[in-house]
Amino acid sequence: MRTKSTLRKALKFLKNCKSIFSFKKAIFQKNIFPILFCLALNISFAQSGCNATLIVENNGNIRSTPLDGTYYAMVLTNNGLSTDTYLLTSKNINSSCTNTDDSTATSNVIITADFIDSEKTAIDQITLSAGQTINFYVHITVPVGTAVEKWSCNQITATSKNCTNYSADTVLHTYVINPVND
Repeated sequence: MRTKSTLRKALKFLKNCKSIFSFKKAIFQKNIFPILFCLALNISFAQSGCNATLIVENNGNIRSTPLDGTYYAMVLTNNGLSTDTYLLTSKNINSSCTNTDDSTATSNVIITADFIDSEKTAIDQITLSAGQTINFYVHITVPVGTAVEKWSCNQITATSKNCTNYSADTVLHTYVINPVND
């Protein structure tokens, strides 16, 4: 009789354990989707919070330069929801650029672009608070031996460190003038 009573108690204990684990499992199953949804929402919200604009001051994307170079005044604004650091890069895009005078881009030249702040200190990144705007400069220089009376197209990009694959960019169209005609 003692064995039968012990067996009943053991079965009752197992049923209680099963119901406890089933109850927790049901809670977990019911709550896993809201938890995952909130997590995904937070990630996408953080990603969608990245927003910036990069422009040339006074829409001056087109200019000529003597052989000793020129400066483009740039304006970077963090329109995002949090502080962000932007990496600055320049890329020659002559092969995919259309010259502003409709001349062929196949004879475009390669020029050098460096970034400097308002105190003429070299920079390669800028940190901005949400809503903050800053001015900086792209210093264009013409390498020795570069053909004159030719265009160059450079894409200037500010890439967010906070958001994967987010960047703001603009294109500079620079015409290298002939110093003899100047």
